Amino acid sequence: MPLYDFHCRNCDHEFEALWQRGQRAPACPECGRRRTRRLPSAPALRLGTDSAPARIARRARDYLVDGKVSQAARFLDRAAEHVKDDRVKRIRDRVHRARQRKGSKKK
Repeated sequence: MPLYDFHCRNCDHEFEALWQRGQRAPACPECGRRRTRRLPSAPALRLGTDSAPARIARRARDYLVDGKVSQAARFLDRAAEHVKDDRVKRIRDRVHRARQRKGSKKK
């Protein structure tokens, strides 16, 4: 399933989402409204191998570098549903374990 950038017309937030033509527009993770529009993006090139797991790992890392752990976890949950690759599932599991450890330290 392709990964696209979206803009929320309600709260002006930009976000990424896995989306396929024919589906409803994704809801904004900030305000929850579906008043979103897909942003234009450069086409991705595939050179013999499926680079989806590598792209997903980079996007998740970008979320984590920005301190957006919950957004990274949501993104990885959606990605793991659609990309049948063990690397994506392992990354998702590591992020969830790190969130649980962080949550237990706060108590």
